[in-house]
Amino acid sequence: MEIGNNIKATLSHIDPSIKEKLPESCHLSIQVQLEGFTYALLNLKEQKYIALEHYDFVPEGNFTKTAEAIDRVIASKVFLQNRFTSVSASISHQTNSLIPRILFDKNHEKELLAFDHAILQNEKEYSDWLPTIQAFNSYTIPDELKRCLEKYFKRLSWKHDSSILIESLINQFKLQEEQKIYLSVQDNYFEMVVLKGEKLIFFNNFSYQTAEDFIYYLLFACEQLNLNPEQIPVVISGKILNDSELYQLVYRYIRHVEFSSRNASYTYSFVFDDVKEHFHYKLLNQHLCVS
Repeated sequence: MEIGNNIKATLSHIDPSIKEKLPESCHLSIQVQLEGFTYALLNLKEQKYIALEHYDFVPEGNFTKTAEAIDRVIASKVFLQNRFTSVSASISHQTNSLIPRILFDKNHEKELLAFDHAILQNEKEYSDWLPTIQAFNSYTIPDELKRCLEKYFKRLSWKHDSSILIESLINQFKLQEEQKIYLSVQDNYFEMVVLKGEKLIFFNNFSYQTAEDFIYYLLFACEQLNLNPEQIPVVISGKILNDSELYQLVYRYIRHVEFSSRNASYTYSFVFDDVKEHFHYKLLNQHLCVS
């Protein structure tokens, strides 16, 4: 389904039972990227995911256009204009920095973030507290994007995608003593997390354009961390398929590779059967990080 020339629904999985009436208690999770908008609906009483949709936007290069496209999507979807029990949103971009609690100063948050990133005039800085690593994750949200979503959802909880990734992985795998690499793959960058039990060893994100770029940064990080690609297990989530050039290249250089699985804390409608389990890991764990 297209909503105008520049917006297209590329994924739509909605449980037939909710097309007539929504359950009384639902949580809406929203994920925003520069070139896309995804949401998932959770039946809170049953702790069951019952809807998942994704919209692609024609690349415009700025979040102002993204906000305009999201506004058109929500305005066209009566379903999304319901009163939900709770609503959360995450933003996916690379303008974020992890800052240890001892170094964090709310009054100088912009200056701390500006050490590593250029902050645009229409962006405001925010931070997530990550108790599992005793650090703040500072990031920006463009003003237009925040106004757009909060126009529809008054009590909206925001997070950065990487906060959800780190917190979810630690909570899910804190009892595993083996050191592992976790990769979260987006269209033009990936996040790399190294954990050993509850301890965060490493986190960073890397831009890439080709599969060769991807494997270069992955192997370079392994070398810097003294991790042996022949031995270290690697778990992958996000937008990657096992028949893709990217996966095949990773598999060539990394001996132990697997895809992530869904969080067993929830159940999933049968409409999710057609969705790869390692897709949308952060979106489907968002509720745990904001509730």
